[in-house]
Amino acid sequence: MKLDVAKIRKVFVSTLLILSSVIFLYTGGFGAFSAMTQRALLMALLSPVAFLGLKKKNETKAESIFNFALALVILAINIYVIFVWKDRAFMAGETPKLDIILGSIMVFLVLEATRRTNGLFLTLTAAVFILYALFGPYLPTFIAHRGESWPRLVNFLFMTTEGFYGIPMDIAATYIIIFIIFGAFLQVFEGGQWFIDMAYAITGRFRGGPAKTAILGSALMGMISGSPAANVVTTGTFSIPLMKKVGYKPQEAGAIEAVASTGGMFTPPIMGAAAFIMAQYLEVPYLAVCVAAIVPALLYYFALMFVADARAVKNNISGLPKEELPSLVKVMKERGHLGIPLIFLIAAIVSGWSPTRSAFWATILTVAAAFLSKLTRPTRQKIIEALKAGSEQAVQIVITCAAAGIIVGTFLITGLGAKLSYTLIAFSQGNLYLAALCSAIIAILLGCAMPPTAVYIILVTILVPVLTKLGASPISAHMFIFMFSCLGAITPPVAIAAYCGAAIAKAEPNKTGWLAFRFGLPAYIIPFMFIGVPAIILQGTLPEILQAVATETIGVLCLVAAMEGFVFIKWNSVSRVLLGMASILLLVPETITDLIGSGLIVAAILVNIIFIKKIINWKAFKGAKT
Repeated sequence: MKLDVAKIRKVFVSTLLILSSVIFLYTGGFGAFSAMTQRALLMALLSPVAFLGLKKKNETKAESIFNFALALVILAINIYVIFVWKDRAFMAGETPKLDIILGSIMVFLVLEATRRTNGLFLTLTAAVFILYALFGPYLPTFIAHRGESWPRLVNFLFMTTEGFYGIPMDIAATYIIIFIIFGAFLQVFEGGQWFIDMAYAITGRFRGGPAKTAILGSALMGMISGSPAANVVTTGTFSIPLMKKVGYKPQEAGAIEAVASTGGMFTPPIMGAAAFIMAQYLEVPYLAVCVAAIVPALLYYFALMFVADARAVKNNISGLPKEELPSLVKVMKERGHLGIPLIFLIAAIVSGWSPTRSAFWATILTVAAAFLSKLTRPTRQKIIEALKAGSEQAVQIVITCAAAGIIVGTFLITGLGAKLSYTLIAFSQGNLYLAALCSAIIAILLGCAMPPTAVYIILVTILVPVLTKLGASPISAHMFIFMFSCLGAITPPVAIAAYCGAAIAKAEPNKTGWLAFRFGLPAYIIPFMFIGVPAIILQGTLPEILQAVATETIGVLCLVAAMEGFVFIKWNSVSRVLLGMASILLLVPETITDLIGSGLIVAAILVNIIFIKKIINWKAFKGAKT
């Protein structure tokens, strides 16, 4: 009988994915296993998929068997950890040779899985940190250390909760996995289509309606998907052609979608699962992180809406006729019930339920709510598809967390984090904003080549202590690092989200990338506002919060007017310069700068009125002369 490797592979992967979703749904609703078991179990079930999930078209049978062998080995090693970790925790003396052998194999398998799921950059970064741990004595003085032996390093990464199974994997195995499964159920039962249809029905009739639909829909989808590029591909397939159809240039359509999708990563309540990671590091309730993210996310999308509106004016784009738009009543009637799980999720968390328990019951409620319409009615096939999709979407994050565990573990075992922190403090000469600027550049550079979650997990160990020592509040520092970790997706020359948008729009990638950078410019400024003044992230007294939010909102509007030349009315060149100066002053939340900025806005309005009157008078003069 001929062995069908492809069929065995498909069944094996499907079994792992479904089993993973079922097990971690259960732990979300009824309680997790012990820390090490929970984390190693997640690795055991999902890391093999990294070797089997993406089959190359030209893969030979020998390569297929080899990949299958790698998958079985990494599965077996993680099962070994589940059975022996308790004994190792209480064992003193020399590390068993079997642990060193299996741990060494695990290191290389994690690096290879990282290469396959995340590309070379994160893989090489993790490998460099391993070399750093081994060859510490031979490095420059300011980063040198005593050097670690291979057995000690492997044992630290393999058999403690500081390496592969550290905090990143803990968050992945508790919070992230269950929220990704919830998002998958919502998408399979057409929750994503409901988001888009609802956004289209609400905004389609306005000037530049399709662009505003893309912004609203991408914000809703992005907070669940956890990947700017994936969100562009999901919502952009619908929104980008529609934007082009009504008159937006291809590069404008691609850029608007890329910026809108990137913002979903820091849009509450889910924030692409980052809210849970941040809450864990900060040791604060998840709700506190969501509250802190509200104003930055609103300012970001507020600015983008006005950018889309200004471009609609430039391109002479009007709203779509009523007959071309979906009826909001019909949309709510057909799929509005899919909003019930989201409302329940938010209400459950606000009322004090744990995020994991809330997500578990929201997932169950999604299935129950789907029965309310023939269009969304669950079938056995749909439920299996959702279970598979949930775990499949988590594979990259799990491998990313394992690779991040190597990096974070190296920081801990060598003391590198403290060294880099002191170096950055010395370089910035104790100035918070200079240190923040350096931190932003580092986060953007890493974010160009790595997923936002991985960048945040790596940098939180190095940069957050620096910012807090220089005066930033802990939650401000974490939000600052995370927002800049996301912005690599729209920062040239890589700008992966913008390039995905360009591909769908059939636009020139570099033009789209630079336009996305321009449209997203407020996002590069907003974090500097709250790093020094926490009132913008709703930390402070009510008068402080009201003043900060009001002035920053006006400042963002002035920035868009200066960039695009249109907000409510058309602004002439001199007025745009004045508004640009006003935006800079208003974005520095001090009373004196607010007053000067307000004065500049008044001046810009007067200049604009005088300019318009001159045009009217000149036209009247020419007409009279004629």
